[in-house]
Amino acid sequence: GSGSEGALAGVTRDVVGRVGLIVAVGLATGALTQIGQSVLPDGWSQAANAMSPWLLVAFLLGAAMPDRRWAAAAGVAALVLSLVGYYLMIELRYGYGGSRGSLLLWGTGALIGGTVFGIAGQWWRRGRPWQVAAAIGLLAAVFVAEGAYQIRIQPDAAIGVGFVLVGLVIPLVFGRSGWRPRRSSARAPAAC
Repeated sequence: GSGSEGALAGVTRDVVGRVGLIVAVGLATGALTQIGQSVLPDGWSQAANAMSPWLLVAFLLGAAMPDRRWAAAAGVAALVLSLVGYYLMIELRYGYGGSRGSLLLWGTGALIGGTVFGIAGQWWRRGRPWQVAAAIGLLAAVFVAEGAYQIRIQPDAAIGVGFVLVGLVIPLVFGRSGWRPRRSSARAPAAC
């Protein structure tokens, strides 16, 4: 009947909307990363070449998805599409692409990081209290670790210190109950 057709159309719209969001965010992340690397001053271009902002994208997309499977798929797809956007921008701007080794390294990172951080975003949004805490801790830790690495390799420690500070602020921002998206209302209300 027309009721089931309307429901199917609504589901199709939702799926198309989610896929469109994932594609747009993924491609934009890669393209903006490559542009950032070329416009930021020496040393600071490493801020655009960092993995933690990409993992934040997977986390936030995972949080926007309806369930864990969608969250994992969104994280992986967005990071793979970020690679596509990044290397497409290099090809358009400079006329060469990525090496097989680079694509293999970053592709593996996209598969693992996209899955883990996509699900972590879902945990942050809909998880039990321990899952919420673990998700926030994971996101904060990746920024702190990136900062420690940057402090070690960069002549200017300010870049790394910035990442560490972001990592320290993440629990304050993401842990605020008023800021976190509400859990799904599909659960049955508690008995009185």
